[in-house]
Amino acid sequence: MKNLLSVMALTCLLASPAFANQHSAAPVASSAAATSLGEVRKIDAANQKITLRHGPLANLGMPPMTMVFKVQETAQLEGLKVGDKVSFVAQQQGSQFVVTELQAAQ
Repeated sequence: MKNLLSVMALTCLLASPAFANQHSAAPVASSAAATSLGEVRKIDAANQKITLRHGPLANLGMPPMTMVFKVQETAQLEGLKVGDKVSFVAQQQGSQFVVTELQAAQ
């Protein structure tokens, strides 16, 4: 009985770091899950907006559609043109959907 308790205690002690690593990796995975693919349909740099036809936005629970997003910085629009494929991260900020990361897709 004493050996069984020792083995159980040792197993719990050794398993703790493995569970801690799995738990700490979750935010990184959710960030990757927030990345979506889309196609540029319109660019409105003067108003810091971009219209994207996109696939599902898993982090926002949205199906594929075409919609207008605000961009955090006008610089995010530099070098993009209508028809470009992009990867992006969108977040809801109040009543607006804002692209926080945007880059041409490879």
